[in-house]
Amino acid sequence: MDFTVIVLGRLEYANSRSVQQATKVITHLLETRYKNEVLYRDVDKILDDEVCALIAPREKFQCSEKVWMNTIHMLAKASEFSIAGDLHLWRILDGKLQEYVCLEPDSDKSTVQSFRRGRQLILDGQLDEAKKLLTKAVDRFPRHAQALERRGFIHYTQGDTEAALADYAASIEIDRKRPNAYLGRARILIKQENWTAAMEDLTFSMKHSMPHHNVYLEALHRKAKCLLELGQHDKAIPLFNFFLSRPLQEDHPQYVFRRQVAFDKGRTLAAAGKLDEAISMFDEALKMPTNNGKPEMGEILLHRGLAFQQSGQSGFLEDWKKAADEGSERAAELLAEVG
Repeated sequence: MDFTVIVLGRLEYANSRSVQQATKVITHLLETRYKNEVLYRDVDKILDDEVCALIAPREKFQCSEKVWMNTIHMLAKASEFSIAGDLHLWRILDGKLQEYVCLEPDSDKSTVQSFRRGRQLILDGQLDEAKKLLTKAVDRFPRHAQALERRGFIHYTQGDTEAALADYAASIEIDRKRPNAYLGRARILIKQENWTAAMEDLTFSMKHSMPHHNVYLEALHRKAKCLLELGQHDKAIPLFNFFLSRPLQEDHPQYVFRRQVAFDKGRTLAAAGKLDEAISMFDEALKMPTNNGKPEMGEILLHRGLAFQQSGQSGFLEDWKKAADEGSERAAELLAEVG
């Protein structure tokens, strides 16, 4: 049975010696273990001694499970000599994700450990300590695109926009196919209401990731919202549709945003004059679980009420009353206006 396999990513090596070590090990494995049953049969096509990197451009393959396992083993061996970067591999059957593997450096080198600890501290909410460790990683290895992107995220979270933009730009300069850095910069551009520039970065983020990727779906959602802000409703709706069509499991990072996406799609449909479809979408959003209370029930009821009113249907007063009870000031104002 053959699977569809998608591979993309980049590993960085500290110097030519590390590249040569990786090349030697992989060449030996190709000759003695894999017997050509591997996706990459010519090591020189992925290991670049000149830039000290293993580069796997986004590529789709058809292969057996044995070839899949051999390829993972080979790339994992290559990662043992690397100092930064990551490789992503997806195995798909009949359109459904069967397995996802992320390979990255995991040695005891100071640069590697500083980055890994710093990244974990972000998740733990210890941003200042995380920033120190990520800075240490960058000082030791200036081409650490991941550390720069993660430090940029900390700057963004702490409100230092200028420093965040500098780190995102530096990360992109090192690795122009790193989707997270484009997404991070787009978040800032969206806050600045620079919708066109944000869409450009979001497009790059999607181009260099995959629909199974968390970063892809966030970029997709944000791009759709930019199109909504620009009044390009017919272009935004298919993006919302694609997000909502994904068979996300509850443990997927983007699962909790489905309610927000459904609400945003409803607003887009209403703005496009497709009021009945908008009402149905608001109905769907109300059935979905919230993400820490967002979007609020009152906000959805407010907009469903507006759609009812604009389409000449009854029910808008009831929705606005419920929305006002939920704390919607705009709903209370509308109720006062209609007496």
